[in-house]
Amino acid sequence: MTSDLFPELPPVQRSALRRGALVLLLPLVLGATQAVSQTHPSELLPLTPDAQFPRCTQRELMRVGFPDHLHAHQWSDWEPLRGPDGRAFGPGAFCYQRTVEPQAGLIIEPDSKQYGPFVFQHNPGYGDCDMLGWLELLVWAGSLVPELLDLEAPGTLVVVNPDNTKQYREMTGQGTWRLYQLQGDDCVIEPYPVLQARTLEAHAAFMLVTEWTLRTAIEQDLPPWLLQGLVEYIAEDGVHLINYMNEFRPNGPILMSPPLVDALLTRGVDPDPGRDREMYRRACYSAYLMAWQLVENEGGLEALREFLALAADGAALDDASRRVYGLDMAGLAELLDPVILGEPVGKSTQSRTPDIQP
Repeated sequence: MTSDLFPELPPVQRSALRRGALVLLLPLVLGATQAVSQTHPSELLPLTPDAQFPRCTQRELMRVGFPDHLHAHQWSDWEPLRGPDGRAFGPGAFCYQRTVEPQAGLIIEPDSKQYGPFVFQHNPGYGDCDMLGWLELLVWAGSLVPELLDLEAPGTLVVVNPDNTKQYREMTGQGTWRLYQLQGDDCVIEPYPVLQARTLEAHAAFMLVTEWTLRTAIEQDLPPWLLQGLVEYIAEDGVHLINYMNEFRPNGPILMSPPLVDALLTRGVDPDPGRDREMYRRACYSAYLMAWQLVENEGGLEALREFLALAADGAALDDASRRVYGLDMAGLAELLDPVILGEPVGKSTQSRTPDIQP
């Protein structure tokens, strides 16, 4: 497959650049095979197309928590990623140390920023470097997600940045625990400066690009547990989800069965904000655990990509699931039921701070 992210490059160079994006994450995880040294979620093996699954043991999960490599761009030693041709992409590529870095294909207007298939619209009162960071994150995600899923999202994604959280709630009808609202090729995000303050900006970008890719590359609807689970899994949101769950654990069991996950994710926003926040986050965590089990322990990315390719080609989901996993979709969901399987981290559910540099 080719990518629209680097339209001025020949197909071979575009493919090499995407592969380089994956390879360049590996220095972050040197020594990850030695469980005794693992103390930070970025030290677990990253998700790559050629990764060996499962990527870690339960002992490692209990010690470290789920993998999270999406905070390194905030650390003092971060440098822009570069492809085999030396071209920068991702965080720091368009604005480095508060100075705009011109790039072929980068379009900068007072109220919008564009590169490849991504358009970011915002209040013109922001400086260029105030907003280019979000575009960099979209490009970062856009260089990795298609390789992981072996899918390409056609079209152009237009993302709107509200001025504040009040405007975000008014535009979307949802609270800030839902990081964005995607409708077709149009998206409203929680204000980028707020996502930055919450250290969730990279997770939100990878979530958005993953969901947009799955929804546009596959014409039929995936089950909500699978769609949201892959969104959370590809975006490495597991550590944050566990942290959210600690608020709800004293009230009783937090995990949900697949039918309940589907019902909650399908019905939309609950008019009671507190209930919506709890139920949405619990449903997302349960969906994440199902996707974790599916990829880590049921054939890895190879099996997932085969299933998604069949679905994208129009095969009925039950037929695609039987061919790849030996079960129809209902049977697959039952196999992955988090209520039955429990949490891979066991009782090690203490809060962790993946945004603090190790």
